[in-house]
Amino acid sequence: MTMTQDVAGFAAAFSLRTAPAELLPRVREAFLDSFGVMLAGSREESARIAARWIRIERAEGSCAVIAQRDFRTSPANAALANGVAAHTLDYDHFGHQSAVMVPCVLAAGEAKGCSGRELIEAYIVGVEVSALLAKGMGKEAQGIGLHPAGVCGSLGAAAAAGKIFHLGPEQIQIGLGIAASLTAGLSQNFGTMVKPLHLGNAARNGIMAAQLAAAGFTANPQIFDQAGGFFGALSAEETSEKLGKHFRFLQPGIAFKAYPCPYSSQRAVDAIIKIAERHNMIPDDVTEITCAAAPKTFRVLIHHRPTTSLEAKFSLEYLLAAGLKLRTIDEECFSPEHVNDPEMRGLVEKVRSIDAHLEREIPGEGDVTVQVRTRAAVFEETVTYAPGHPKNPLTWERLAEKYRACARQGEIQEPTLSRSLEMLSRIEDIDDVRDLMRIFATQDLAREQVR
Repeated sequence: MTMTQDVAGFAAAFSLRTAPAELLPRVREAFLDSFGVMLAGSREESARIAARWIRIERAEGSCAVIAQRDFRTSPANAALANGVAAHTLDYDHFGHQSAVMVPCVLAAGEAKGCSGRELIEAYIVGVEVSALLAKGMGKEAQGIGLHPAGVCGSLGAAAAAGKIFHLGPEQIQIGLGIAASLTAGLSQNFGTMVKPLHLGNAARNGIMAAQLAAAGFTANPQIFDQAGGFFGALSAEETSEKLGKHFRFLQPGIAFKAYPCPYSSQRAVDAIIKIAERHNMIPDDVTEITCAAAPKTFRVLIHHRPTTSLEAKFSLEYLLAAGLKLRTIDEECFSPEHVNDPEMRGLVEKVRSIDAHLEREIPGEGDVTVQVRTRAAVFEETVTYAPGHPKNPLTWERLAEKYRACARQGEIQEPTLSRSLEMLSRIEDIDDVRDLMRIFATQDLAREQVR
């Protein structure tokens, strides 16, 4: 079999019945986390703009748009809007596969009326295929700034949507061929609204590719087996020997975020917050903040003197300054008032990044040392594994609390909040995914609160 046939065959055949028993609990955690982050992100301006644009397009359908709860649209458009919401806070897990797949399978599942088990099986397929392809991206593709979540996410979403729409392996191969020509995403747009658009676009691309394949559209059915292309590092061993036998959810595991900022910054942020919590420092007393890590650890943090909230998320200097001054990093830290505060700007000027004599390890692993110098003392903290890393995991209770906080940020009130958490904790038992999405509609929110 070819590599493309391996991927399509896995997508069509995967079933939880033959999966390891330990897989489902890890999948529930990842789905819950990304669903909550999507709710929180739905109140952000980027998600609202995307939803307004889709409303203007007037595409008919029955799929919910979280950012405008009185509005329903086509599966592809709902996936686009909800995908933007799922990533706009940069609070979703490392790799961002779920921020593509959750919106994709929810929209396709609503259109199809699928069960929670079918939804989760498609979600697993999408994450596994997307993660496999990200690993198989050639260095040349990454070197020119292609964003793996946008490029590989489109293909994983095509596999996931194809499974929900009950496409056969040959049709999924065509869907992958279509999606391969729809991929997009440049890292030069990090720190703008376009970064979450990469993921929303990938979710939409997957549904569009699967629907076109089902309608008889043609494409190269061996897209991963041709010379050239983005996936030159993909090997037949990976597709035939590991796909469906080794799961990213289990090994290396999902790396969740404790803070709403890029994953590469999580260890540095954790270190500065620990220093701030242990020592009562006045910003004026600080003379220098240094952060030592392996070379290129912070390569995506491209904004050194941020002036906007989105730029601040991609600024190591700002993250360390804010962590020290505010003793936390939450969404409030990125308000324009904080970003443009003169005292904060003064602290930003005192931050310096140092390339340590270390080999860059797996993302989220390896020593990151933050040192704060004041006129009277030097304080230092080293973090090796970011909180949320599989070797420094977040418990279900902490993930549930993150969900509650995100849902409240998304203006979800009781009893809808608790009911949604309960449904998500047993999502594989839901008879119809539309029952889950229905409780977030404006009219149903009011009805729930009266009960």
